[in-house]
Amino acid sequence: MNVRFRKDKRQLTVIKQDEGLSLAPFYDSFHKLDMHFEELRWKQGDPLLEISNLQGSSQTKTVFESNNFFKRARYESMLGTDAVHPLSRLREFNKKVGDHFSATEFAVHTRLQKPQVVPLLFDMAVKRYIEYDPETEMVHVLPRLGEHVLASAKKIDYDVLQFTSNSDDGVNGTINLLNYDLALKGVARIILSDSQDVKIYPANKEVTIKKGRDFTFGGNIVAGKLTYYGKEYYFHYDPFIIDLLNVDSVSFYADSFEPDESGAYALVRVKNVLEKVTGTLEVDEPSNKSGTQQIERNGRMEARYPAFPKFNSAQESYVFYDRKNIVNGAYIRDKFYYKSDPFLIDSLDNFTNAGLYFPGTLMSGGIFPDIRETLRLQPDYALGFVRQTGDGGLPLYGKKAKFADTLKLDNKGLHGSGDFTYLTTLARSRDLYFTPDTTFGLADTLYNGAATSPTMKVPNVHASDVFLRFEPAQDVLLAKQTARPLEMYDKAAYLHGFTELTPKGMTGGGLVDFTNATLKSKLFQFETMKLHADTSDFRLTEGDTASIAFRTDNVNATVKLDERIGE
Repeated sequence: MNVRFRKDKRQLTVIKQDEGLSLAPFYDSFHKLDMHFEELRWKQGDPLLEISNLQGSSQTKTVFESNNFFKRARYESMLGTDAVHPLSRLREFNKKVGDHFSATEFAVHTRLQKPQVVPLLFDMAVKRYIEYDPETEMVHVLPRLGEHVLASAKKIDYDVLQFTSNSDDGVNGTINLLNYDLALKGVARIILSDSQDVKIYPANKEVTIKKGRDFTFGGNIVAGKLTYYGKEYYFHYDPFIIDLLNVDSVSFYADSFEPDESGAYALVRVKNVLEKVTGTLEVDEPSNKSGTQQIERNGRMEARYPAFPKFNSAQESYVFYDRKNIVNGAYIRDKFYYKSDPFLIDSLDNFTNAGLYFPGTLMSGGIFPDIRETLRLQPDYALGFVRQTGDGGLPLYGKKAKFADTLKLDNKGLHGSGDFTYLTTLARSRDLYFTPDTTFGLADTLYNGAATSPTMKVPNVHASDVFLRFEPAQDVLLAKQTARPLEMYDKAAYLHGFTELTPKGMTGGGLVDFTNATLKSKLFQFETMKLHADTSDFRLTEGDTASIAFRTDNVNATVKLDERIGE
């Protein structure tokens, strides 16, 4: 069975109508859509009605427009070389005589010849502003005519909702006769609002239109400086909002902090995305789908609703820092993440950098207690924060250590400048990095205070420019020389190597330099005023010269610095 639409969608020719196909519910569902296509095909018993262009035609495009669709460029293109717009001519005569008149009457009114008027009427009929019967030469004016004249003068609201399907196989979509959903394919882009810069790029170029111009889709939404990536959305036409049903992530653009050579501030992509997002995207005020309403403020005309579009997050969303370029992927997302509170961002097309912020909490995977801090745009275009710990500092890894001063979160990860304290060691650093497994970085200064308690006997140690690494699982702090040796035992010894501090004491490795003697070992045990190595190499030099007076390797050695005795 073949069902064919003529150019006027009200005219329907059904062949073999006794087979029982009724399209009345279809008209009820889509009476607010103008559909520009050539042919419907239906196989008896099939719930799907196929929409396509005529078989054998090279035309592959089908256009569906909202009945409130208006495009100023299209409207102005109809003017041509005429000084008076054809719709204005028709509207003027329509208001004078009503919705029904003849071509002759219209020609007399416009003072044009009838051969000039008839092509105009045919053109207006094709564009669905009037109905024209060439046999009787009678004209019936459709509501669309008056609406577009008023829309051109910004006296009524309109929309720019249009679905252009371009399918290589000529089949542009289907109508489901069970629920009257109109499923289109080959739809590359949908503009919801050109004034608010809201566009849709459907996944697989597919979209399903429902009653009242609502529709569902997956894919990407570009709304000003935001881009949504998701699998499921639902657009509600009347309130003009999109339900974000299944969104993988939302990315952001920010203004560059520095102008380019021309003085302009380019858009820069923010390095983090927001994930597990729910909520709504409010495209525009429902009564301002055209986005053209303005109001006078301080002698200037401005948009009446400048706060649109709006992103209204209904539940918590998340920012993760698990990319490989951030501390080699140390921040595993199920342990380390930022949880944002529900929020509202308005003016998505022109918000400032300061307007991009998310109140919430950093869950650091046990590095620090949960940190309540607002996430903001950082100088490296990442989402993060800078905060002071307070004089008391923050406990690290369940109070195994402590950090005090300035804490930062950005595209480098979680890091900070300040004082790191562990057992008897205090280190000052300009940049320490904190991960769930390790704290590491270069310490500007390090001091380990001597201890003589029964459970903790360690020497005093001074160092500068020393590499620091704390591993909480092993409860060990490594301090390693980078340039100058570590000063030990009140400068009675210098260690070219490293120390490891644990609750059981201090060990280390390298070469210990005394006055006129050195001791080298892979493993030293350092106590308050004594060091010991089971296996070591010993060198004794003569006076102030570098010549060796005595040497022995692979010996068990103990040095008591308070007694100045080496065994």
